[in-house]
Amino acid sequence: MDIKLIKAARTFLRECDFAETAHDLRTKIRIVLKEDYFMDMYYNKTLGKYTYTRAKGDKRVIGWDNAPHHKHLENFPHHFHTVNGKLIPSPLSGDPETDVYIILDHINKFFVAAKHT
Repeated sequence: MDIKLIKAARTFLRECDFAETAHDLRTKIRIVLKEDYFMDMYYNKTLGKYTYTRAKGDKRVIGWDNAPHHKHLENFPHHFHTVNGKLIPSPLSGDPETDVYIILDHINKFFVAAKHT
């Protein structure tokens, strides 16, 4: 597993109040979140691929990735899958050590908003 992904996961665990634990799943890191959510983090420097997915059970809720199949989006190939399934451009760059802060912001805002609804 790439050291950049390991460092990003450590940052996530340290900075996210809603993260409980992490598991090394050989090709990705799974971070268990509160309320039965989890965050899967995958990064392969050699292939130039990443995916970060917040899921609950067997359903992806949201996710960021750089699969090259949405050429029409600004910031191609980086894109974000929203809660309603819409694809939008993503501000991620492909570097887990910097991208983790964007992901953290999104996850923290989600849980804070959920507390107030």
